[in-house]
Amino acid sequence: MTTLYLHGLNSTNQNNRTDWLQQFGKVVNPLMSYQNIPMAYRHLEKLIQKFHPDVIVGSSMGGYLGFHLGNYYRIPTILLNPALIMTTLVRPDNRALATDAKHTISLGKNDMVINPLLTKKLLDSWQTHYQIFEFDMGHETNFEVFKTVCLKSNLF
Repeated sequence: MTTLYLHGLNSTNQNNRTDWLQQFGKVVNPLMSYQNIPMAYRHLEKLIQKFHPDVIVGSSMGGYLGFHLGNYYRIPTILLNPALIMTTLVRPDNRALATDAKHTISLGKNDMVINPLLTKKLLDSWQTHYQIFEFDMGHETNFEVFKTVCLKSNLF
Protein backbone atom coordinates (compact mmCIF):
# COMPACT_ATOMS: atom_id res chain seq x y z
CA MET A 1 0.00 0.00 0.00
CA THR A 2 1.19 3.50 -0.82
CA THR A 3 0.02 6.51 1.18
CA LEU A 4 0.36 10.14 0.12
CA TYR A 5 0.63 12.18 3.34
CA LEU A 6 -0.01 15.95 3.13
CA HIS A 7 0.90 17.96 6.22
CA GLY A 8 -0.81 21.16 7.31
CA LEU A 9 0.12 24.77 6.61
CA ASN A 10 2.60 25.31 9.46
CA SER A 11 3.63 21.69 9.91
CA THR A 12 6.34 19.42 8.61
CA ASN A 13 6.37 16.27 6.53
CA GLN A 14 8.41 14.29 9.08
CA ASN A 15 6.48 13.37 12.22
CA ASN A 16 5.10 10.48 14.27
CA ARG A 17 2.15 10.20 11.86
CA THR A 18 4.35 9.37 8.88
CA ASP A 19 6.41 7.03 11.05
CA TRP A 20 3.24 5.18 12.09
CA LEU A 21 1.90 5.00 8.52
CA GLN A 22 5.09 3.29 7.33
CA GLN A 23 4.03 0.04 8.99
CA PHE A 24 1.36 -0.24 6.27
CA GLY A 25 3.69 0.35 3.32
CA LYS A 26 5.32 3.18 1.42
CA VAL A 27 4.65 6.74 2.53
CA VAL A 28 5.15 9.62 0.10
CA ASN A 29 5.32 12.74 2.26
CA PRO A 30 6.49 15.83 0.38
CA LEU A 31 7.44 18.99 2.22
CA MET A 32 4.78 21.37 0.94
CA SER A 33 4.72 25.11 0.39
CA TYR A 34 1.14 26.30 0.27
CA GLN A 35 1.89 29.84 -0.92
CA ASN A 36 0.74 29.04 -4.47
CA ILE A 37 -2.17 26.58 -4.32
CA PRO A 38 -2.42 25.82 -8.07
CA MET A 39 1.34 25.15 -8.25
CA ALA A 40 1.21 22.92 -5.16
CA TYR A 41 -1.71 21.04 -6.70
CA ARG A 42 0.18 20.43 -9.96
CA HIS A 43 3.20 19.18 -7.97
CA LEU A 44 0.98 16.71 -6.12
CA GLU A 45 -0.59 15.53 -9.38
CA LYS A 46 2.89 14.59 -10.60
CA LEU A 47 3.49 12.62 -7.41
CA ILE A 48 0.17 10.80 -7.84
CA GLN A 49 1.06 9.91 -11.41
CA LYS A 50 4.48 8.65 -10.29
CA PHE A 51 3.57 6.74 -7.10
CA HIS A 52 -0.13 5.80 -7.64
CA PRO A 53 -1.14 6.11 -3.97
CA ASP A 54 -3.90 3.90 -2.58
CA VAL A 55 -4.94 6.53 -0.03
CA ILE A 56 -4.35 10.23 0.62
CA VAL A 57 -4.02 11.44 4.22
CA GLY A 58 -4.17 15.20 4.67
CA SER A 59 -4.30 17.63 7.57
CA SER A 60 -5.89 21.09 7.35
CA MET A 61 -4.48 22.69 4.17
CA GLY A 62 -3.16 19.26 3.17
CA GLY A 63 -6.69 17.96 3.69
CA TYR A 64 -8.03 20.65 1.39
CA LEU A 65 -5.73 19.60 -1.45
CA GLY A 66 -6.14 15.92 -0.60
CA PHE A 67 -9.92 16.23 -0.89
CA HIS A 68 -9.73 17.66 -4.41
CA LEU A 69 -7.04 15.23 -5.54
CA GLY A 70 -8.98 12.31 -4.08
CA ASN A 71 -12.10 13.39 -5.92
CA TYR A 72 -10.39 13.85 -9.26
CA TYR A 73 -8.27 10.70 -9.13
CA ARG A 74 -10.89 8.68 -7.23
CA ILE A 75 -8.49 7.93 -4.38
CA PRO A 76 -9.96 7.44 -0.90
CA THR A 77 -8.89 10.02 1.66
CA ILE A 78 -8.50 10.51 5.38
CA LEU A 79 -8.84 14.20 6.15
CA LEU A 80 -8.08 15.84 9.50
CA ASN A 81 -9.87 19.16 9.98
CA PRO A 82 -9.62 19.82 6.23
CA ALA A 83 -9.59 23.46 5.16
CA LEU A 84 -12.39 22.88 2.64
CA ILE A 85 -13.63 26.43 3.11
CA MET A 86 -10.62 27.43 0.97
CA THR A 87 -12.54 26.05 -2.03
CA THR A 88 -14.77 29.13 -1.88
CA LEU A 89 -11.64 31.30 -2.30
CA VAL A 90 -9.27 29.31 -4.51
CA ARG A 91 -10.21 26.10 -6.23
CA PRO A 92 -7.05 24.17 -7.12
CA ASP A 93 -8.67 22.35 -10.01
CA ASN A 94 -11.38 23.55 -12.36
CA ARG A 95 -12.22 20.06 -13.56
CA ALA A 96 -15.49 18.55 -12.39
CA LEU A 97 -15.59 17.02 -8.93
CA ALA A 98 -16.20 13.30 -8.92
CA THR A 99 -18.63 12.21 -6.25
CA ASP A 100 -17.67 8.56 -5.86
CA ALA A 101 -14.41 8.97 -3.91
CA LYS A 102 -14.70 7.93 -0.25
CA HIS A 103 -13.64 10.47 2.35
CA THR A 104 -13.09 9.72 6.04
CA ILE A 105 -13.04 13.00 7.91
CA SER A 106 -12.07 13.95 11.44
CA LEU A 107 -13.43 17.23 12.79
CA GLY A 108 -12.69 19.02 16.02
CA LYS A 109 -15.92 20.19 17.61
CA ASN A 110 -14.03 23.14 19.15
CA ASP A 111 -11.97 24.05 16.08
CA MET A 112 -11.52 27.82 16.00
CA VAL A 113 -9.49 27.74 12.74
CA ILE A 114 -11.77 25.68 10.48
CA ASN A 115 -15.46 25.86 11.38
CA PRO A 116 -16.69 22.23 11.47
CA LEU A 117 -20.29 23.26 10.70
CA LEU A 118 -19.22 24.98 7.48
CA THR A 119 -17.17 21.93 6.52
CA LYS A 120 -20.23 19.70 6.90
CA LYS A 121 -22.40 22.12 4.88
CA LEU A 122 -19.86 22.17 2.05
CA LEU A 123 -19.64 18.37 1.98
CA ASP A 124 -23.42 18.08 1.82
CA SER A 125 -23.67 20.65 -0.96
CA TRP A 126 -21.12 18.69 -3.03
CA GLN A 127 -22.98 15.40 -2.52
CA THR A 128 -19.72 13.73 -1.56
CA HIS A 129 -19.39 10.23 -0.09
CA TYR A 130 -18.02 10.77 3.39
CA GLN A 131 -18.08 9.63 6.97
CA ILE A 132 -17.28 12.04 9.77
CA PHE A 133 -15.83 11.38 13.20
CA GLU A 134 -16.10 14.32 15.59
CA PHE A 135 -13.88 14.74 18.61
CA ASP A 136 -13.79 17.14 21.57
CA MET A 137 -10.71 18.95 20.34
CA GLY A 138 -9.66 22.09 18.53
CA HIS A 139 -7.79 22.32 15.24
CA GLU A 140 -4.80 20.23 16.32
CA THR A 141 -5.33 16.49 15.85
CA ASN A 142 -3.42 14.53 18.44
CA PHE A 143 -1.65 11.30 17.55
CA GLU A 144 -4.19 9.01 19.24
CA VAL A 145 -7.10 10.59 17.34
CA PHE A 146 -5.07 10.34 14.13
CA LYS A 147 -4.52 6.60 14.61
CA THR A 148 -8.17 6.06 15.58
CA VAL A 149 -9.50 7.79 12.46
CA CYS A 150 -7.04 5.97 10.18
CA LEU A 151 -8.09 2.59 11.57
CA LYS A 152 -11.82 3.43 11.49
CA SER A 153 -11.50 4.31 7.81
CA ASN A 154 -10.90 0.60 7.07
CA LEU A 155 -8.22 1.65 4.59
CA PHE A 156 -5.37 0.24 6.71
